[in-house]
Amino acid sequence: MTFSILIPVYKAEKYLAETVSSVLRQKGDFEIVLVEDGSPDRSGEICDQLSAAHPEKIRAVHNEHRGTVFTRRTAVREARGEYLVWLDADDVLAENALEVLASALKTEPKPDAVLYDLSFFFENGQPDVIRPAIFPEKKLVSGEGKKEIYEMLIGTNLLDGLVLKMIRADLMKNDPTDYAPLMDNPYSEDVCHSLYPLTEAENILLLPDVLYRYRIHGGSVMHVFDEKNMDRRFNTARLALFEKFMEKWGMNDAEHLSKLKANAYKSIVNDVLYFLEQGEDRAKINAFVKRFNTSHPELKEIAAKPFLPARQRIILKLFSKGRTGLLVLMNKVWQKLRH
Repeated sequence: MTFSILIPVYKAEKYLAETVSSVLRQKGDFEIVLVEDGSPDRSGEICDQLSAAHPEKIRAVHNEHRGTVFTRRTAVREARGEYLVWLDADDVLAENALEVLASALKTEPKPDAVLYDLSFFFENGQPDVIRPAIFPEKKLVSGEGKKEIYEMLIGTNLLDGLVLKMIRADLMKNDPTDYAPLMDNPYSEDVCHSLYPLTEAENILLLPDVLYRYRIHGGSVMHVFDEKNMDRRFNTARLALFEKFMEKWGMNDAEHLSKLKANAYKSIVNDVLYFLEQGEDRAKINAFVKRFNTSHPELKEIAAKPFLPARQRIILKLFSKGRTGLLVLMNKVWQKLRH
C-alpha cells in the first residue's frame, strides 16, 4: 500500500464525513486511519459508520482522551502504508492530491519526504485564498541543501503543519524522540513530529502545488482571550526540542537560537493583535503584556538583533515596551500596504 491518510479525530462530528469523502474521491492506493481521541460528541460513532461503509479503505481506532500528541503517535503506529499523509478532521484534500504525490514518488532519487502547500477555503462558497507559494518551483534537496528547510522551521511558521508533509512511514515509526514533555502543553506540537524524519531524510522533494485545503470557519471566534492559554503558547518544551535538533543540524549558534526565540515571541504578538482587533478587553490584554514582558526580559535584547527582518524587529520592540495601541495601528498600515 502506498499511502496511509492519518486523521486525528476530536470533536469533529460536523465535518468528518466531508473530510473523509475528500479522500475517498482520490485516485490511488491508500487507506484511511481514523484515530478518535475519546471525543465527547458523535465523532466516535461516525468513525465506526464510515469504517463499516468502506471496510476496504477505512479503519477506526478509538482511544480514551489523551490529547493530540498521543493521538498522532497512535496513528503512526497503526499506519500500514509506505508513506504517511496527514489530514485534520475539518479540512479536505485537494482534488488531485494523491495523484500529484504518486507522481512525485517517481522522482529520481525517490524522496523520503514531500513538502507542499495549502489554500484556505470558506464555508460560504467564496473562492479559495491561495497564499504565495512556500516553494516557487519543484526542487529535490539533500545534504546541505536541506538547510533551506531548517531555516524555515527555525525562523517561520510556514512549515509547522504536518498536513503540508508526506513522509516515509518508517522514518516516523522509528522516531526515538521523547514526546512526553509535550503531553502537558501540546501547543504547536505538530511541527515537532516532523523534526526527526526531516533530519533523517536523505532526499526531500519541495513542490509548489496546493494539495491541501484548510477550512476557515466563517463567523466563528477563534478563541477567547485567556492568560493561562496565552502563557502556554510560548511552549518551552517545543523550544527545547528544537534546540536538540538544531545541534544536529549544526545550527545551534547564537544567531539561530535568537531567531528561534524571536519566532516564538512573534506568535505571541500575533495572538495579542488578533484579540485586540476582535475588541477584547484592552486593559486585560495590556496587563498580560506587561506581566509577560517582565517574565521574559530577553525579549528587548532579541528585538534589537540586526539579523531579524525589520518588520519583526519593530513589532517585537513595540510589544516589549507595551505599546499595544501603536502595534495595532502599525499592523493596520501593513495590511493596507499588502493589498
